[in-house]
Amino acid sequence: MRPLILLLALLRRAPWMAVVLNPACLLLALFLGVPITQAAGPSVALTAEETTYLRRLGPITLAPDPDWAPFEHLDESGGITGIAIDLVELAAQRLGIEITPVIARDWDAAVELSKAGDVLILPFLNRTSAREEWLTFTEPLLIDPSVFITREEHPFIADATQLSDATIVLPSGTSMEERIRRDFPNLTILQVPTENDAFQAVSNRAADLTLRSLTVAAYTIRKEGLFNLKIAGQAPEQYVNRLRMGVLQSEPLLRDILDKGIATISPREREEIVNRHVNITIVKPMDYGFILRIAGTLAALIGVSFYWNLRLKKINDALSESERSKSVLIANLPGVAYRCRHDHDWTMEFISAGCLQLTGYRSEDLLHNRVIAYNDLVAPQDREQVRAIWQEARDADRPAALEYRIITADRQEKWVFEQGVFVHDHGKRQVWMIEGLIIDITARKRAEAELYRVSIHDELTGLYNRRYMLERLGALMTEFTREAHCFAIAFIDLDYFKKINDTHGHPAGDLVLREFAALLGKSVRPYDLVGRYGGEEFIVVVTDSHQRKIETMLARLRESLKHQVFDFHGTPLSVTFSAGVANSGDLAPDEGIDTLIMQADERLYAAKAQGRDRVVYRRALSEDTSPGLV
Repeated sequence: MRPLILLLALLRRAPWMAVVLNPACLLLALFLGVPITQAAGPSVALTAEETTYLRRLGPITLAPDPDWAPFEHLDESGGITGIAIDLVELAAQRLGIEITPVIARDWDAAVELSKAGDVLILPFLNRTSAREEWLTFTEPLLIDPSVFITREEHPFIADATQLSDATIVLPSGTSMEERIRRDFPNLTILQVPTENDAFQAVSNRAADLTLRSLTVAAYTIRKEGLFNLKIAGQAPEQYVNRLRMGVLQSEPLLRDILDKGIATISPREREEIVNRHVNITIVKPMDYGFILRIAGTLAALIGVSFYWNLRLKKINDALSESERSKSVLIANLPGVAYRCRHDHDWTMEFISAGCLQLTGYRSEDLLHNRVIAYNDLVAPQDREQVRAIWQEARDADRPAALEYRIITADRQEKWVFEQGVFVHDHGKRQVWMIEGLIIDITARKRAEAELYRVSIHDELTGLYNRRYMLERLGALMTEFTREAHCFAIAFIDLDYFKKINDTHGHPAGDLVLREFAALLGKSVRPYDLVGRYGGEEFIVVVTDSHQRKIETMLARLRESLKHQVFDFHGTPLSVTFSAGVANSGDLAPDEGIDTLIMQADERLYAAKAQGRDRVVYRRALSEDTSPGLV
């Protein structure tokens, strides 16, 4: 019975976790949710300084989005309502302050009011670097994961990078668009004016999927009656919405005061407020066929035996009794269900049969640490992080969700995702056990790593590509501005390379580029950066540099190239190069990375104009200038 209780607890305390087991089950959980009575909660005592500050500040104005249901929207009487407004009002009530809403025409108008300083607060938004230019942010009012929404027939999305020929639809102006273009280049993006239009596009087959907030998805699907849609998977961790209040940067004390109010809001109160707005009634016939189709294995997890029997009779008529069906469900989880003590070893009291496939150890090997403790399976470099996340979850009285590595019995490394809850004694005075799920996500992690590797390397030479080199140069320039860590760059161009392509063909040119790239990589230090800038042009970044270091490196490369013959099917080929060098230490205070790149490029062209096979610096590096150095 305890494994079932653990899964029920996971669904009750973290509804999105149901996506792991059945992509559609979360919607049913939201359909069946029951609001909880909100407690009055504690009031916050402000200091004399804070009270005086608020009195001098005047009206505390707030500009919500008038069309972002269920978070913020206008009700029938023209007043502002929604989850965000309820959370802000609860925090304000406990602080003993009054917040005055200013109704803008739309979200863009609300942002303009904030930028102009006409309102002090934007109530519900993710923190981004662009918004931090004029706002400072409170702690999150609500943490809401993002989920993939598809039509009912679409399979579960374990890894969106594996989708092909798929179209994702997004509302125009969303902050997600740039991240999706970066993380999922395999997806074609379609833009529509509103949130509702995005869901309608998927429903009407104009797009294959959308990626939206879990709460907005549940609300819109129910309200619009889009029963051919379902939740098909959860987006990666970086897409979780941490919705905060944005306060003008000129008022950091106001942010600190608001944080005090936010800290008093309990997870139970947040749940009540979300349920109050999401648990709406649709005035139209209910599609019970859809409910039965999505219930499936979820019915077992919520203990509704009627749904269990409907689903399981299609699989195996022999599985009619509930206890046996629970065992089948747990045995077929994509990982393990467990119950363990909250001690140093994570001593297992129960672990399901999937343990052997996941870890290489039998379930009985881990029970009471008979052969090995689960703590010993966790990769040593991840143990402190795992323990810290669980301690943080216990202190905040919430479920824990984490990713980390384990070492299997055959010494292989696997990535796992774990979600679990604390089980307290009847008086809730102390933790009795931890119950949860552990899922193998190695394939997703490897796919993410490979996608990242491919995205930053040049396909022909294996060196870093231009985009990655420019990103690193930007970071080095920031470090140089802050801490004066000098660096130098060299643009290198192969002389008369076009003649090789014209005479011997592009395969010969490709051979020269690959072997020159290898030679270039050997000529630099391990911590310097080498990339292909485009065509036959390369870029080298020498860190912690003065000009003597880059002179030595380029001299070493020129010497190696003198003795290098590139053999193309018996035809010997040789090349020289020209280069231009620029050093960050020579920049004026108001000059940046664009100026440095321009200087190196101009000196490269100067080297070519002076006869090629040479390096041009700003000035000679020594009194006895070597041949080819200017």
